[in-house]
Amino acid sequence: MQISNVICHQGYLTSIFCILIDADDQVVYQPNKVMIWTDTFANNKQSNIFTTELGENNARLAALNRQDIRVIVGNPPYSVGQESANDDNQNDHYEELDARLAATYVQETASSNKNKLYDSYIRAYRWASDRIGNQGVIGFVTNAGWLDSSSADGMRKCITEEFNSIYIYHLKGNARTQGVQRQKEKDNVFGEGSRAPVAIVFLVKNPRSSDRGKIYFHAVDDYLTREEKLAALKRDRSISNTSMNVIVPDAHGDWFNQRDDSFSHFMRMDGKKTKEVAIFKDYSLGVNTNRDAWVYNSSRQTVIDSTKRSVLAFNKALGELNSGTDASSVRQKYIKDVAWSSSLVFRLERKIPSDFSERRIQKSLYRPFFKQNLYFDPESGFTHRPGRWRYIFPDSKAKNLAICSSGVGSKCFTCLMAGAIADLNMLEAGAQCFPRWLPGGQNKGTEDTLDFGDPNEKQSGFSPEALPHFQAAYPDKPITEDDLFYYIYGILHSKDYRARYANNLMKELPRIPRVATYEQFLAFAKAGRELGKLHVDFEEVTPYAGVTLEYAKSGQPSYRVKQMKWRKITGKTGNAAKDKTTLIYNEWITVKNIPLEAQEYTVNRKSALDWVVERACVSIDKASGIVNDFNDYAAEMRNERYPLDLFLKIITVSLETMKIVEALPKLEIHPLDK
Repeated sequence: MQISNVICHQGYLTSIFCILIDADDQVVYQPNKVMIWTDTFANNKQSNIFTTELGENNARLAALNRQDIRVIVGNPPYSVGQESANDDNQNDHYEELDARLAATYVQETASSNKNKLYDSYIRAYRWASDRIGNQGVIGFVTNAGWLDSSSADGMRKCITEEFNSIYIYHLKGNARTQGVQRQKEKDNVFGEGSRAPVAIVFLVKNPRSSDRGKIYFHAVDDYLTREEKLAALKRDRSISNTSMNVIVPDAHGDWFNQRDDSFSHFMRMDGKKTKEVAIFKDYSLGVNTNRDAWVYNSSRQTVIDSTKRSVLAFNKALGELNSGTDASSVRQKYIKDVAWSSSLVFRLERKIPSDFSERRIQKSLYRPFFKQNLYFDPESGFTHRPGRWRYIFPDSKAKNLAICSSGVGSKCFTCLMAGAIADLNMLEAGAQCFPRWLPGGQNKGTEDTLDFGDPNEKQSGFSPEALPHFQAAYPDKPITEDDLFYYIYGILHSKDYRARYANNLMKELPRIPRVATYEQFLAFAKAGRELGKLHVDFEEVTPYAGVTLEYAKSGQPSYRVKQMKWRKITGKTGNAAKDKTTLIYNEWITVKNIPLEAQEYTVNRKSALDWVVERACVSIDKASGIVNDFNDYAAEMRNERYPLDLFLKIITVSLETMKIVEALPKLEIHPLDK
């Protein structure tokens, strides 16, 4: 007796076989003698497209489309598309399948980052779920990121609605984690073939079952090697032999790391795409240039030279396009001179020229405590995604502050106040930045006619409801918008706040509670003001004087840096091999007696000092050949020992930050927010 048809899917190759039960009730597999070359995700209903030697293939495809498929197994590829237009790796678009994704997984998500839901392996889940109809089984070995990512909340909601039973065997192996978590994830079962976590997933639709969305979960132990994970699979043999926990989703569609619902009682910081009242009336994602090597540099002159070269090449390409050469060929010809992205491709195809102006160069916070010169041009396409920065820092003379927090999907919440344009990757999962002022919102004139007038007339970044909301908790007590701004920064550094709402902060942007008393409000505001000054004006901080500078040579030392590095501890590997009390600055200078307590201040799960060690160097971009020499920044600052002083100043910043954080009051919530 035949009980089901099975599709085995591997990219563009599909095979079909049948499961039968023989007279002795034994399972027998009856394979089809052929395989079918097809794009599984495409609409294959018109299977007579080819009439040549592919005609037989398409006849088999037509037969497959008529089959009542009950089981689909496979290892779908993981690909969310190209990183830039230079990759020439654009994902295919599938009108019918993508419409189903939009109507289900995408529609149900609360995340603003919906592009990740068009990853190939997520498409495979949507396609397979529809292909088996109202009953059947899907068995996939896939990227396990969808199990807990914030962008896949809608997918998880749909999976629990559409399937009776969900079985997950989690093999870990996420190479994109850090620290202790990276050690726990250990090896990937595919070796170097994947950096993503891997899970074996079985989804069951059974119309006769009363269960709905019941989730059974098992994970391999932490710290296992690839061989140990494969041995565990061999030992467990099947889902039926494996001890599994039952997972109950929460109202947000979270299966793991579930949120504290009291967080929703607080006022949200972001006011976009919501009917809720918010603290800030505007905010911006960090700037995304899509051509960092070209438009960021320690040297202002290098930014001028590289950007002018690229703009000139773009306009030459435009001229060739006007003479009749097709756009694809033109882009390929100038691929070494132009970092193509969709913004520039758009301008090229519409034959819109670009120009260059040195006035568009500004200082930017590229990474924590690491500034660069940035060519910021929101109009010409050379700043791929400018965000709202034209309104926050409209020109190089604009003075402003922005509280930047890690984005939705970060593995660990972090924040940093910026006094300049912040890069997208300055904080994990895309820096989200909330401005004190909106100076660029007053005048919509041309670049040459900007006039922001008296600083006291700058447009506030706060919504009209923000200050009264907090004043209501402390009647007759004075609170200004500046107080509120720094209070927010203080709250975001509270260890109590970060620990209690850790899961919320990974999956949504911050909300700010009102604390129990006015005195506590003032304490958080005072701390936030001190932290803000340390973090924004880190270049003005007094260098830490408690270290010992040891010179390897006599005579005038060189302060030129190529790549700082921590002294290596013999017999150890990885981070454990780094002696963080001693820095090899260059061949001349070694810095000793660095206090280990300075490592406690972390941004993006990395100490502030580690950011300086990593970034204050000389690097060469492989694709363009452009050199970024941090000594050039030192020259512009008229201080040859700027890199060394920066390191010593960040020791001070780190120690003072932790001192302030440790002295913050315990987080007690006001009755109005309970």
